Amino acid sequence: MKNLTTAILIAAAIQTCAYAEDNDVYVIPSGRSVGVKLYTDGLTVAGVEKITGADGKSVSPAADAGIKKGDIIYSVNGVALSTVEQLAGEINKSPDSVRLEVRRGCESMSITADPAEASDNALKLGMWVRDSTAGIGTITYYQPENNTYAALGHGICDSDTGNILTVKSGNIQQCNDLTVKKSERGAPGELDAVFNGPELGVVELNSSAGIYGKMNSDEYVRGNPVKIAPDIEVHEGEAYIMTDAAGGGVEYYTVELQKLKPGSDDTKGIVFKVTDERLKEATGGVVKGMSGAPIIQEGKLVGAVTHVFVNDPMKGYGIFIENMLAQAEKLG
Repeated sequence: MKNLTTAILIAAAIQTCAYAEDNDVYVIPSGRSVGVKLYTDGLTVAGVEKITGADGKSVSPAADAGIKKGDIIYSVNGVALSTVEQLAGEINKSPDSVRLEVRRGCESMSITADPAEASDNALKLGMWVRDSTAGIGTITYYQPENNTYAALGHGICDSDTGNILTVKSGNIQQCNDLTVKKSERGAPGELDAVFNGPELGVVELNSSAGIYGKMNSDEYVRGNPVKIAPDIEVHEGEAYIMTDAAGGGVEYYTVELQKLKPGSDDTKGIVFKVTDERLKEATGGVVKGMSGAPIIQEGKLVGAVTHVFVNDPMKGYGIFIENMLAQAEKLG
C-alpha cells in the first residue's frame, strides 16, 4: 500500500489449510486499485515534544504526565474523541488539568496532564496525534454470497509507531487518473491516483491479513468466480498476478513463485519474481499500491501480493489466500 504519511492521518487466529481443503470456496478475484480512507478508534499519539510556553520556557506536559508514542487516547474529561480538533478544543476548556483515557497495548489507564500555554496563547500538551489515514491498495477478491471484499493482504499501520490502526470507520473509493512511479533498485515505486469518486464500500476490519468490509454494489468487482487453493496445493513455478497498475484496466501478468512457506500465517509466505516484460516496462516490477493484487495459479486463487523487495523490485512477497479467507470469517 502507498506510504501512509498524512498528518491527519495486524495477530489473529489463522485457520489451517484444512479449511480450504474441506470446503470448495469460490470468490471473484479483482486486481482493481482503490483509494482507502480509514478513521481510527481514538487518536494515536505519533510522538511527544517540547513546546515553548508563553513565558519562553520549554515544557512537555504530555511527557511529564507519562504519555508515550503509540498510546491511543479515547477520551478527554469524559468526552469521546474522534478528531484532532476535538482534543484541542477540550484541552482549551481546561486550563488547569485534563483527564485522558488511554490504551497502551492491552492496558487501559487514566492519565492526568496539565496543559501549558504556548507562545501562540493556545493551551497544549506537546504531542502529535492522528485521527485518520489514506492511501492506495488493491482489492483481492469479492464474495457475492455475502457481499464482502478483501484487500491489501496486510494491515494498515501507523507510519510512526508501526502499530495496526483500530478502525472506527472507513471506506474504499474508486481510483481516477491512476499513474505509476516506476520502481528502481533501492527505491520502490508507487501508484498515485485521485480518489474522490463514488464510495465503493465500507471498511469494517483492519487485520494482519488485510482490510475487509461490505461493498455498496457489485459493479466494480464483477467477474468469473475461481476456487480458493489451500497452501499445500501451491507450488513453485509459473503463476499470474492481476493488477491495473500498468494502466488500461486489470490484466494478467506472469510471475514465477520462487519460495513457499506452507503453514505460514504471516504476510511473506510466498516469494515471487515478475517475469512479464510488459509489467517490467510499465512499473519496474512491484510497486506500492499493488498490495492485494491476486495471485493465480492453475486457475485457482492462491495468494495476494503484500510487499516489494526494496533492493530488487522485480521480486515481492505474498500471503497465502486461505489466511486472508480466515480473517474474512470474522465479518460473519
